[in-house]
Amino acid sequence: MGIIMFNNISSKSIGLEVETFPEYVAPQKIYEVTRIPGRNGDLIRDTKTYENVPRPYKVSIATHDQVAYSTKMAKVVEWLHSASGYARLEDSYDADVYRLAYFKDELSISNLFDAAGKATIKFVCKPERYLKSGETPIMFTESGQIQNETINDARPLLNIVTDNTEGTITIGNYSFEVLAGSGTNIIMDCELEDAWYQAENKNNFIVLNGEYPRIEPGLQTISFTGGIVSVEVTPRWWIV
Repeated sequence: MGIIMFNNISSKSIGLEVETFPEYVAPQKIYEVTRIPGRNGDLIRDTKTYENVPRPYKVSIATHDQVAYSTKMAKVVEWLHSASGYARLEDSYDADVYRLAYFKDELSISNLFDAAGKATIKFVCKPERYLKSGETPIMFTESGQIQNETINDARPLLNIVTDNTEGTITIGNYSFEVLAGSGTNIIMDCELEDAWYQAENKNNFIVLNGEYPRIEPGLQTISFTGGIVSVEVTPRWWIV
C-alpha cells in the first residue's frame, strides 16, 4: 500500500490507502505548427512547454479503526479541496520527485455496507516532476558554476544579497541588473516572474536583459559584479 501527500496532508492520516502504483502519463509537448501552401510538411517551433497531465490513484478506505464511514468520507473530501489552486503532491511510489497539482473532479466512492469503499482520485498536475534534489539551495559568494543534468531549462529561486548599490548578475546566457536603493535583500522567483523581500515589492529594482533567468542544460557559469554580495540559487531541477 502506498501513501499520497497532498497539500502537506498524508492520505494515511485520513485512513485512505493507495492500492496500486499510479498510472504514469507523459505530458504532451506543445509545438507551434504553421502550414504553408505549396510546401511539403509543417513548420514547427518547439515552445519548450508541455500540457498538464492527470495523476490517477486507485484508493480504498475502511472503518476497521471504528471511525464512522461517513466521517472518513467527509475528511477525504476536505483533504481534496483543502487547496485553492495548485498544491504540492508527492507519493511513496515516486519518492524522489514532487508535483504541483489540484483536484477538480467530482468524487464517486463505492459504499460497501457503510464499512469500506473504493474510488479513483485523479489529480491534475503541471507537467514538471520536480526533483527533490533541486530544492537544496546553492550559495555563491563569488563566481562559480552550476550543473544542470536534465534536458530542461530550470527556473530558479534566487536569494540575492546586495550592499544597496547597483550590480549585475549573470546566469549562463541570461543577465539582469539590480538597481541601487533596492535594500540588502531580494527574493527573485524566476518561475513566478516576481521579486520581493518580506512584504515589500522589489520588481522596480530589477532590470532584465530579455527574459527572467533560466539555468539551461549542461554546465552554466554564475557571476556577479558591482554591489552584489552573494546569490543563493535554489535550482528547481525538473523532468517529465
